[in-house]
Amino acid sequence: MTANGTPGTPPAGIFKGSRLSELVANTRATAYGAVSKAPFTVALMGAILLSGLITRSIFRTTENNRWFEDLAYGLPAFTNGDWLTAITGTFVLSEPASYLLVMFLLPLSVGWLEVSRGTRSAIVTFFLSQFASLAVVAAVLLLFRDLGSSWIDALSRDVDTGPTGGIFACLTLAVCYLRQPWKLRWQFLLISFAVVSVTLVGEISDLEHAAAITLVLLWKIRTISRPNLREQRFIAWVGLLSLVSIQILTIIVPTNGPFGPTQAGGGRIAVLVNAVLVLVLTRGLRSGRRVAWVAAIVLAILNVLRGIVGLTLIVTLGPELRQGSGIASFAAAHAALWALMLVYLVLCWRAFGVRRLRRLPAALGHRGMDAPAVVAQLRRYGGGTISWMSTWRGNQHFRSPGGSVMTYQVHMGCAIGLAEPIGPAEDRDAAMTAFSSAAEKAGLCPFFFSTSAPLATPPDQWRAMQIAEDTLVDLPGLEFAGKKWSDIRTALNRAAREEVSFRVTRLADEPTRVRTQLEEISKAWVGDKSLPEIRFTLGTLEEAADPMVKLALAENAQGEIQGFLSWLPVYAPGGEISGWTLDLMRRRDFGFASVMEFLIGSSLKHFSDSGADFASLSGAPLAHIQHTAAQEPVDRVLASVSKALEPLYGFGSLHAFKAKFNPRVAPMYLVYRDESDLPRIAGGLTRAFLPEATLSQLAREGFGALRDMRAKRR
Repeated sequence: MTANGTPGTPPAGIFKGSRLSELVANTRATAYGAVSKAPFTVALMGAILLSGLITRSIFRTTENNRWFEDLAYGLPAFTNGDWLTAITGTFVLSEPASYLLVMFLLPLSVGWLEVSRGTRSAIVTFFLSQFASLAVVAAVLLLFRDLGSSWIDALSRDVDTGPTGGIFACLTLAVCYLRQPWKLRWQFLLISFAVVSVTLVGEISDLEHAAAITLVLLWKIRTISRPNLREQRFIAWVGLLSLVSIQILTIIVPTNGPFGPTQAGGGRIAVLVNAVLVLVLTRGLRSGRRVAWVAAIVLAILNVLRGIVGLTLIVTLGPELRQGSGIASFAAAHAALWALMLVYLVLCWRAFGVRRLRRLPAALGHRGMDAPAVVAQLRRYGGGTISWMSTWRGNQHFRSPGGSVMTYQVHMGCAIGLAEPIGPAEDRDAAMTAFSSAAEKAGLCPFFFSTSAPLATPPDQWRAMQIAEDTLVDLPGLEFAGKKWSDIRTALNRAAREEVSFRVTRLADEPTRVRTQLEEISKAWVGDKSLPEIRFTLGTLEEAADPMVKLALAENAQGEIQGFLSWLPVYAPGGEISGWTLDLMRRRDFGFASVMEFLIGSSLKHFSDSGADFASLSGAPLAHIQHTAAQEPVDRVLASVSKALEPLYGFGSLHAFKAKFNPRVAPMYLVYRDESDLPRIAGGLTRAFLPEATLSQLAREGFGALRDMRAKRR
């Protein structure tokens, strides 16, 4: 403080010191947390770093030093009886770059296994697999050396150091405890890594990695499940992309594997042709298209034949093959990988039978439904608060074997199920599962939007997250009494003073004068926005013209419409209308200020007097309150869409406005298969909500949203 009691300038260094102490405290807390959660991993990292300091291999390459071979493991050491090298070689590395790689891999493999399965499991898996992989590789080299393979003979004379056998074993075991489909996908990636590294690189460490991965997978063979239809397509898609990526890499970096050394730049034209064709085919393979599968088969056969020619040249000419030896080896090495891909594609031929469809093959010979048929289904079984939307134009319908009807739309390769099936309650999950199977067979990505509950299936099959809150007002005995209804009473009283009247009608019953005003109000609302009207779960005047839809009008003494609402019927089983769902909300610019509060409040009172049980103010699309860590991946995708559209459509502000009516809330969920579907889900929902938007409009709004977000961060 200064002499007059005002705050003075703090001495220089106070903030700097506080930041330093905070950094030290955070570092200490992080270190303590790491030691407490993964003590073996921390100790292992410390032991390897200590050995690097002692041998000074952490600072320079030491594999040419005389003592290095005394510590390294391999067939030469084992045949001389130096079995202790399996221990010493585990903690010694040959160059500084190896320490960086190992320090990066240890937490992601040994640390992951230790945190998820315990310290004892990590210790046993690491050491047992490290020593077992060394023994297996030594036995293979001993068995096949001196049989004419220069590659095997060279590896038989080589030695190696490092803990990578144990690292890959721990990583493989940790993967085996993942939930599906990620477990199967990671197992496939590890197997692919082992095959590719041995085939193309072919160093002794690659054999050790492959041995460690194989030993763990053989031990956990029961965790390897047969891929379903979707995973078979996914593996083909990833496999082809990976295969071409590897080919491109080997153009840049020369390798030396079982087929001999490859020449950097060899087969460049063939690889570029493969890359272009694979990029064309991958989307079709992901969707299970038969034509893409046939093209991939032909491409694989051509690459295998090319490799056979290269292998023939290597075998027949041998040392006489000089300039073209690298290219021949390149073709032969990649032919082995293409042969594996060819075998896989042939075995999974049933997954690729999709022809171009826009409508799902429905069960029981059903060929589609019109609006009256959907209404009849609703009257018989009842529906949810948004089930009436199933009658709207643009929707398609799938009938399940159990008699339920699933409403859906197809956008961007996605089959988007709308809410629950309409049918017997006990058939709900079975109908949704049947719909999903039909969509997958048609090469589409299925998911369900705005369901009232997740699917009652194992969590490995479906994920669910809350995307909105349906706002429900109970109508029996409704009275706008008390402080919580003060905003609604104020709107009603103000409407009476300004002679604004309320009435419930049908659009078809109104004269041309009224319909013209409604169209003008709607066009003005749409005209203020750079994107078209949202569809899918939001209607227009076309849907409001249905005779079963109620129209609520606010009209002043001069006959000017100040605003209007449309209400969709909600059927109970047996055909009774038990509630109403709010759809359209439109108001005249510069009209009655509280027209929406007046319209909704008056509508609620009208439906209450008519004997309805509830009214749904609906859930604002892409606006929700509750978040959990498990929901974060898909939540981020939908949040980005919501933020981009908020300035245009006001989802968040609409959600806040509905809180004035003191509703109870019911969660609405997005049910999807797994996180790999998120990009397709985002694209499908965007196109479903904005089917008339052009690519230039979407791009312009997307860039505008990014620009606004950056401005806010600054």
